[in-house]
Formats: sequence, structure tokens, C-alpha cells
Amino acid sequence: MNRVLWVPITLLLWGCFWVQAADRPNVLLICIDDLRPVLGCYGGAAKTPNLDRFAESAVTFQRHYVQFPSCGPSRACMMGGVRPDTLRLYGNGGSGSVANEPKKRPTMPLLFKNNGFTTLSFGKTYHSKGSGPGFGWSRQPWHPPSGWTCYVNYQMQKGKTAKGMWRPAFEIYDGPDELHGDYQTADQAIKALEENQDKPFFIAAGFYKPHLPFVASKRFWNLYKDEEIKPLQPQTIPEAAQRYGYSFREICAYGLDKGKLFTPESMPTLPQTRDLVHAYYAATSFADAQAGRILRKLDELKLREKTVVVVWSDHGFHLGDQQRWAKWTQFEADMRSPLMIRVPTKGQRGRRTNALVESVDIYPTLAAACGLKLPSHLEGVSLLPIIKGQVDSLKPAAYSQVKGLKNFPNMLAYSIRTDRHRYIQWRDVSDGYKLVNTELYDLGVIGAERMNIADDSEQTEVLDACRALMGAGYTTLQAVE
Repeated sequence: MNRVLWVPITLLLWGCFWVQAADRPNVLLICIDDLRPVLGCYGGAAKTPNLDRFAESAVTFQRHYVQFPSCGPSRACMMGGVRPDTLRLYGNGGSGSVANEPKKRPTMPLLFKNNGFTTLSFGKTYHSKGSGPGFGWSRQPWHPPSGWTCYVNYQMQKGKTAKGMWRPAFEIYDGPDELHGDYQTADQAIKALEENQDKPFFIAAGFYKPHLPFVASKRFWNLYKDEEIKPLQPQTIPEAAQRYGYSFREICAYGLDKGKLFTPESMPTLPQTRDLVHAYYAATSFADAQAGRILRKLDELKLREKTVVVVWSDHGFHLGDQQRWAKWTQFEADMRSPLMIRVPTKGQRGRRTNALVESVDIYPTLAAACGLKLPSHLEGVSLLPIIKGQVDSLKPAAYSQVKGLKNFPNMLAYSIRTDRHRYIQWRDVSDGYKLVNTELYDLGVIGAERMNIADDSEQTEVLDACRALMGAGYTTLQAVE
């Protein structure tokens, strides 16, 4: 178990039992796929008035980090409250394994279901369909007919795999929002709120966008002027960086010119980059509008003061910065994502925090907020002490992993993000987790990796401190050191 506890036990106990059983609130969990912190409330360029408004009554975690920068492991870790090493999960395949041991390791929805909550899933919550009993839903999860692409006009050819088949990297369609799969997901979540308003519920709504392909109706594209779209920085690969995960180029499954896919040798040009970023922002604004519809319904039903609301993204996404059009790296652009939490507290005002927090903290936070006993398997901590203003931070580092690809299938990165640095150890799992390479980046409070300084003789103290935190947080490494 990779448990990291850094706060006094009294605070954790306070976080577990502050709600009386009779006053247990509901839970609304909004998951957004591949959303990096481009929201207005994060200082980003995307136009997101609904989530910005929500942030005014929530706690916005400026430095939230996922456990793995890919959909399957990230969602499994969040829903299961455990780290990738515990699940032995380092890719999308097998991500349903989080539900395999419901008695020993109940998922978050299952814990709520076992405590009398109606648990419902709409759209993309787990990466898998999530239809088995261990996933914890009260009835079969609902998914939009369009599937994960959400294409409206373009239809993928039946009977053919995505590999090598041309498909557009974005689709801006001229038609009503209702044609979009994420709109339909919001419809289902709204209906569920109406039907379950008088009983305890745990409702999860997951939007597929802004995951590739970037799909939105035309009115969201028109929110942005061409001159507003700027390439994201930095545009260079970090100096002396290890590239074990750089072979994953998600954009190469798509193209802009009919019949022509992007390739590692033919990546988006500057004009194409502007169009792609424009489309990503449009898809982000579309997702914001759907989240806003659900949040407005919550208010209309007078459930705001009875419901804990979480807005979360499973990881970020490179938009040409660091010469990447994908996730799946050890860098900030992939590991950092939005997290906002609102608990029912009268007079609460929006607040931002730079505390280092992780996706594995969401499970214990929601369980504690609803007065549920925390299962012993959890590897995160409740964030209620931060949300309630009792403490400024709970841990000195956030822990993330990523796996090497293609020519490096045995390479596994163990990474930590401290207040100022990102430290990474690349280990060969086929050779007893032998340490192969290290990386160290000075990021400041919020920044991007530009130069690996692990070989800088002036960084000895920083490296020693990071190694100590690494050993404290990863029990897998404790066994091999």
C-alpha cells in the first residue's frame, strides 16, 4: 500500500466525522476528459463562464495532480482511492480491475451504494463501461449513442479500426447542441437529479470532450476570434529530458486534410496548431455549458445546500507545447488538471489554494464529507481540513507515475511534484526496478519543464530531499532500495 500521511491524526478524524448521519449530503461528480487548466478561473484562455461561476462558491485547487496521465489508470485511481502500483495498472487496458475486489477494496460508488445512496453514472466516468457489480452503480451506466468521438456529421466507417483510418481531428458542426453526445449526457444527469431529489444520491456525469477529436457546435467556435488563439508555451522539448513516453503521439490518429493523417514526421503546422487550439477551446466551452446546465438544475431543485459537488479532469493534454499533441508524459501539462470542490456550507465563498493535492484524495474527501467510515485501503487523505480553512496544506508532495512506450515497455517513471520541483526516477521493472535515469526540474509555484538539472552539482540538497520523499511515498521502491 502506498499510503502517504502528513497531517495530525486529529485533523483526519475531524475530517471523517464532522457530518451527522441524518445530515449526510448528496454527491454530484462532474468528470471532464483531457481538460488541462485552461479555464478562466485558472487564469486560462478558454471561455468557461459556468465553471468560473461555480468556482466563486467552491475551493479551487490550483495544484491538483493525477496519478497517471491516461484515462484508464487515472479514473481507476480516483474511483478506487489507490495508486497505480497497487492496481498494477499502467495503461487503459484492464482498467476495470479496480472493481475486482469489492470486499477488500470497494470503489467509491460502491461505498456510497452500500451506505444507502442511489449511485448513477452517465457518460464517461470510469474508462471502461463500468457495468459490473464491483463498480458500484445502482443500475447500468448510461453512455451516449455517439460513443467517445461525439462526431455529429462525420461517421467512422463501420467494421474498420481506428488505426490507419483517416478521421478529422476536430468537427465544428452547424446544428443544435442537442446533437452532441455530451449534451445528451447532461440531459440524463438532469433527469436523474429530478427523479432522485428526495433521496440520497451519488450522481456522476462524465463528458468526453475536450478529448480528441475536438467536437462542438459552431456557436462555441464563434466565441473566439482568430487573433485570440496563441500557441501554448514552451514550444521546445525540455533540455536533457528522457523521452520514454514521447513515442505516444495521439494526434497521429487524426488529420485535418481529407485522407491524410498526421505523422511523427508531419506534425501540425503553425496555422493548423491555431485551428486545433481553437477547436480545443470550443470543445472546452461546450463542456462548460453542459456542466452549467447540470449545476443550474441543482440550484433550481434547491439542492445546493444538500450536495457536495466535485469538478475534476482525469489529466491534462499537450496542445503543441513541448512538441507534444498527446498526454502520457511525466510533465506538468499532462499531470496537472482542474479540481474544484464545493461542500454545503452556508456563507462559503470561492477560494483558491496552492496546496499540493492528488486525485486519490477525492475518495476520502467525499466519504468524509458525507459522514461515511473511510475504508482502510485508501491511499489518499481527506481534503476537508483545507476546504474548511483549518490548514493550508496536507502533504509536501504529489505522486504520479507514467510508463514507457514502444521501445521502452519495461520503463516506469516514479515522479513527485514538490512545492517547487518535479523529480522523476525512471526504473526498469524487468531488472528489479533498477534505477536507470533521473530528472529534476525547477518549476516554481506553477510552471513548465524547460531543463533537466538532475546532473547539476548545485542541486545535491534538493535531490537528497526529493529522494527521501520518493522513498516515503512509494512502498514499491522501499522494497528494492
